[in-house]
Amino acid sequence: MKELIVHCFKAFFRGFGQIMLQANAITGILFLAAIYYDSTEMALAASLSNVIAILTAKLLNFDRQNIENGLYGFNACLIGVALMFYFEPSIWVYVLMLLSSVVSTIIMNWAIKRELPAYTFPFVIFTWVSLFILSIPDLAIRSVPEHFVDIEELDDFLIQGHAFGQVLFQGSFVAGVVFFLGVFISRPIQALYGFVAVIVSVYISHSSHASNALINEGVFSFNAVLCGIAMGEDKVRAGMYVLISVIISTYFDIFMIKYGWTTLTFPFVFAMWVMYPIKRLDKWIVLKLEELGVNQFINKMFYSETEQGVENKE
Repeated sequence: MKELIVHCFKAFFRGFGQIMLQANAITGILFLAAIYYDSTEMALAASLSNVIAILTAKLLNFDRQNIENGLYGFNACLIGVALMFYFEPSIWVYVLMLLSSVVSTIIMNWAIKRELPAYTFPFVIFTWVSLFILSIPDLAIRSVPEHFVDIEELDDFLIQGHAFGQVLFQGSFVAGVVFFLGVFISRPIQALYGFVAVIVSVYISHSSHASNALINEGVFSFNAVLCGIAMGEDKVRAGMYVLISVIISTYFDIFMIKYGWTTLTFPFVFAMWVMYPIKRLDKWIVLKLEELGVNQFINKMFYSETEQGVENKE
């Protein structure tokens, strides 16, 4: 019984933590608390969607360790939060939330089995579908205008906040700080890369003459935060990965907003898909160089013994 309780506890809270790629229950607790701070309705919807995803994975006998690591819950959490962000609670909103949570879990399992980098794509696709269906008159009442259709409208409902908070549709500074701390206690290097990613994305946004109001609200930065976290490692090459992915996601973000798309986290997903073959190629090149002994030759020629030890760890 105790083992089952621990398993369910980890699965539930890691589901929240995995929104920012952290398989850490404490991080998940902080994330949920931050959502509650900003919106009780969003927190309850995210919790319900998470439970539905976990139950779906259990009933379909998906991998127990994947369930415990929260890999099936985070897309459902995001779907729950997103639908509460865009719409007033209604029977149709909850029906779509339930169905989306179930199907996104199945798709996530399909992707995991094939080692495909799905990330938050199930959340993106089912939120887009839900936005389309619920746009039918009388099915649901919008809480906010169509996201990014009219940039001027955004000033009316987006709250000045931190880019970390915008990942989960939370605009308050407090929620953003808590999200940052949640990542930091789990993986400090990833939190710091996420912080730096915001600076890079802001520079790109200003250079592209994007709306200052949207830049300050973190609209162009929350996908960059996810790129910084996903690519951030304690390796020298990680900085290059972060920079490339942030550039891709930010420019794609600006492009989507310009043409009236609801971006969600798709710029992040797109950047990760671009980086996937690049990282695989980089890994293959490194392995080939090691086989040829090139690394050892470079170390002997250009580094001291101490520096060689550091380089080998990279």
